[in-house]
Formats: sequence, structure tokens, C-alpha cells
Amino acid sequence: MVRVTITFPLGVYHAQSSVSFQEAEWPPSPVRLVGALLAAAHGRIGHDPEPERALLQRLCEATPPVVIAPPSVAVGDPVPAHQDPVVRLRGASRWAPRNHTASELKELSTRNVGRGRAAVEKVGTAIGCRPVHIVWTDVELAASELERLAALAADVTFLGTARSPVLIDVTDEPAPGDGDDVWTPLPDDAHRRRGQVEVRVPEPSLIRAFDQREAARRASKDRVERAGLIPSIRLGREVTYARGVVAPFDPRRWGDMLVLVVDREDSETIVKAPASYLLARAFRASLLGAFGAVGEPDEAPEILRARGDEPHCAIVPLPFVNHPRADGHVMGVGVVLPHGDQVADLDAQRMRVEQGLLRFSGIGGNRRYVDIPGAGRMYLRPSAHVEADGPTLRPDTYDLASRCWTSVTPVVHSRWRTASGRAALLKQVTADCADVGLPAPALVEVRREPWLAGAPARLMSTAAVPEAWRSLLKGPVDHVRVTFDEEVVGPVLLGRARHFGLGLCRPVPDEATA
Repeated sequence: MVRVTITFPLGVYHAQSSVSFQEAEWPPSPVRLVGALLAAAHGRIGHDPEPERALLQRLCEATPPVVIAPPSVAVGDPVPAHQDPVVRLRGASRWAPRNHTASELKELSTRNVGRGRAAVEKVGTAIGCRPVHIVWTDVELAASELERLAALAADVTFLGTARSPVLIDVTDEPAPGDGDDVWTPLPDDAHRRRGQVEVRVPEPSLIRAFDQREAARRASKDRVERAGLIPSIRLGREVTYARGVVAPFDPRRWGDMLVLVVDREDSETIVKAPASYLLARAFRASLLGAFGAVGEPDEAPEILRARGDEPHCAIVPLPFVNHPRADGHVMGVGVVLPHGDQVADLDAQRMRVEQGLLRFSGIGGNRRYVDIPGAGRMYLRPSAHVEADGPTLRPDTYDLASRCWTSVTPVVHSRWRTASGRAALLKQVTADCADVGLPAPALVEVRREPWLAGAPARLMSTAAVPEAWRSLLKGPVDHVRVTFDEEVVGPVLLGRARHFGLGLCRPVPDEATA
């Protein structure tokens, strides 16, 4: 690890953003730091800069560094609670004569020289005595190399403009500070979100690019022509940085999924996705039969018996969808446990659920079956080779983190729309999300037909469902695609019948919704 600590004795960092010259740069760009260190190496009289250049080249070839700096706000903006930000400043714009190229000078008369003016923005960030740390976590230097880099850093006089004198220290110790002050580089394919910034970071060609710019400055004795002849050379690349710990939103509603596979050889019927609700209700009834009566020592655990708002398991049929040959037949049934934050003794109850599933499958007891009303018996078995059964039966298909989720089985909305239009639709689905602790979606799409191949376009007729099980089907039914501003962790189950397989969603790759 190499940590560079920067402090500003005058309390202000003067530098323009590479995105907009009217905005102050924050956090400080690592490219500016490498440039200042390179200038200090060349500024030593009678000293060979090559050893220092080799050290800086290693920093340029490393992965983008982590920046530890406080958040910032513009002057006059409200300060978020529990934050102590620095303030971005903007002074009055000044106007300076514009340097002309050689071709422009040939067409200018002596009267017009100096009339072309360019705005000079005066911006900066008031940071006070708070340090900024730039940390290359994957760079390891020997003690002699670290000492050489520290001596070079001591020769740097300013960062940004000459109005920002600095004191720089180099060490290999971790940086102290609050996790909220950590700015982390994101992958190139990450989505741009509110609160993230573009930061210029070094790349392997940076040292050579600085050399090219310096050679261009020295290429001509004529100052006006020289300024016009400096080529546009790329100094670093833009990388998106996010402040704080970058982690997807976890509603902490659901826990692990325990999967049983349909035994197609022994089953009398193969259920398809439109009958998911009926199958889930019948499976729960059969599973409870693998336990003793209520009040007996071997009674079913509370997470299987509970109803309503009490935390309890969801029984989720898993149909074959999202494949060119998908036909929607149910390949297995998942028992989705509630999250550990919802149930204090979840580990003990989970063990009893797993024992009940084994007995249901005939391991350590008589094998049971799911008696589907009007359809026949269906048998299930545990699978020790879920990976070989394809993504439909893998729990990690449903518990990934994603911004976009689309329904596998239709959602029975918990509320009716009181009006037409996008606002009413967004309100309806937002309520479904709020019921399971999800944030308000940024975009909602609804339609009758599914997005995923093999998913059911509609549910089976309510008349085929026993009357005692029909109450959760009373509501508007749609397929939905929900997009959030941030990644959320699955499983995602929406709607009033979510505990019985309806409203099951799968994550959609970001490139599919670009």
C-alpha cells in the first residue's frame, strides 16, 4: 500500500473540474498529484529524475487509487444531516486576452489584437486543515523506494494552481478516517447515479503524455504561436467514483432459499406456471403435514405456520423461463426463509424446516406428496446437484443485486389504481415495493404479456382454486418490470400473494435495459 497525505496550509484547494471549468474539482485528482511529483523530479538541479519517474510509472500502471476526502457542497446548499462537508467556492469570472494561433494572427489587424477575450473562472474548495489521502492499495514499495518517494513529495510546493501550496507526506500505513469519506472507483460499466463524480486517474501512458506536452511548450520561441501549437494530449482518463461504502440496498426481508426438485418420473402431473399459486398452497399444506399437531413437541416451526404480517416463509414454485426452449413447466419449489433480522431464533427454526423437508422427501420417514386439487399427485426430492439443473433451480438466480427486476409470475397488486396514467401506476407499484421494504422505483413498466419467455401470461381460473385459498387472488394482476435508482438485493417478491409464488421476480442484466 502507498498512501499519500495532502494538507493545504492556506485552507483552500484551487483547481477546476475537468468536466466543467465553472466548477471546483473535488475530490482532488490523482493525475494532478502525479504531475506535481513529476515536476518536482525534473525541478531538482543536477539530479537524474529517472529513478523517480520509474516510481511514478508504477503508480500510473496500478489500478485507480482510493481517495479519502470529505464530501462537498456548494456555497448556500443545505448541509445533509450527520455530515461535515467542505465547501466549493466560485469567485467572479475574469476576462483575459485570448492567445491566437499563427493562422489567426495573419488575418488580425493591429486594432483587433487583444479584443478576443476568454473567461477565466476562479474556483476552489475550502477544506481548512483537513487532510486528503490518495491510496494505491495494490502497490507495494520497498523501504528505500518509499523513502525516495517521500523525499520527492517533500519537494512539491503546490497542487492545482500556484494559489494552493501543499504539504505532502508518503507512508505505507492505512489511512484513518470515517468510511463515509472514502471515494471508491467503480467499474467502467457501472451506472452513473446521483452523488457520484468523475475523477481523472493515471494510466500507463500518463508520464509519456506529460513529456509530450512539455516538448510542445518548448517547440517554439514565439509565445503566442507556441500557445496555439500545443496539441491536445490526453492526461489520464475519467473514472466514476462513489463516496462511502459501495454496496447494494438490502431490504433484509428474505433470507436463504431451500430448493426441492420436481420428481418427474414419479409425479402424476407436471404443473405449469399459471398454476403456481395453487401448487404453492397445496405444497404448504402437505409440508405442514410432515410435522406434528400444534402444541406437540414436533409441531411445525413458527416461520412455516405464521400468517399475515408475521415474518414467515414464502413458498415459491420455480418455472422454466427465460430460455429459447422455455415452456413454463415448474421445475422445483423454493422455500424462501425470512431474513435473520426478522426472526430472532432463525437458525433453530431453519434446522427444523430442513428436517421437515427431508421427511417430506422420504428421507428418514414416509415419503409425502403434493396433492394438487383437480390435478393429482406431485413428488419432490432434494437435489445435491442444483448447479446441474440450470439457473431456474439455483438460489443465486434470484438473490443477486440488480437495478432492474422483471416478474416471472404475475403480480397481484395490493392496491387498486384510483386514477389512470403513469403517476397512478407508479404509486401502485411503489406501494407493493414499500410492503417488502424496497425503495421507491425510478421506473415502472406494466403489461399483460410477460417479458420472459415461458412465463405465464395469466393465472389459472380462480374457479379451479379452493374457495378458502381465493382471498389473496382478489386484486389487479399484471406483469411488471421495475427499475430502481440503485441496486437492490433479492429475492424480490411483490404483491399480496407473494408468500405463495406470485410476484416472483428475476434480475435483468443492465445491458438489457440500457
